[in-house]
Amino acid sequence: MRRFIFAAGLVVMSAGLAAAQGRPNTLTGKESREGWKLLFDGKSLNGWEPHAGAEDWKVEDGVIVCAATGPSWLGTSTSFSDYVLELQFRGSAKVNSGVFLRSQKEGQPHITGYELQIWDYQPAGYNTGSLVGSVKASPTKIIANDWNSYKVTAEGDHFLVILNGKTLLDAHDSKHASGVIGFQCQKNNPIAFRNIKLLPIRK
Repeated sequence: MRRFIFAAGLVVMSAGLAAAQGRPNTLTGKESREGWKLLFDGKSLNGWEPHAGAEDWKVEDGVIVCAATGPSWLGTSTSFSDYVLELQFRGSAKVNSGVFLRSQKEGQPHITGYELQIWDYQPAGYNTGSLVGSVKASPTKIIANDWNSYKVTAEGDHFLVILNGKTLLDAHDSKHASGVIGFQCQKNNPIAFRNIKLLPIRK
């Protein structure tokens, strides 16, 4: 009986932890009241546009995945200026990817906007958490083959980047003011994204 009670307790604890963490690709009541927007519904690519390599981008089991048969990127159909962005990504220890911020739909997104790095081994030192070509982040390593959480605040020229609860970058850069949010996919570097939500900063 004691063993059964202990096992039942573990089940209740696990269920409680899952409830506390919330279901993927959903907003809590508090987030909805605060004005958060869900950018990925967990079922489709509604609100997103592939740029080259459209066949690589799919939704599987509530996750946006890129098969990485060639270079491509996926961007929102809507542009944003000032916001708090939260998302999760999963890749191998040496995955080379990125999150585009304030990029334009035409042209190279890391040139027309910012590339928030997902790569621990960038030759010039713009490693994970950096705005490539603009500001270098504090050293870190992603959690390989598991979900990593980015929280990015972009307000005017001020950028705050937090990875898995650790602040990697707190800096200013004024090159780009508005544009789409996007995900980079490099050949032979499969990557997955989920829990993508945004809180507009209104002035």
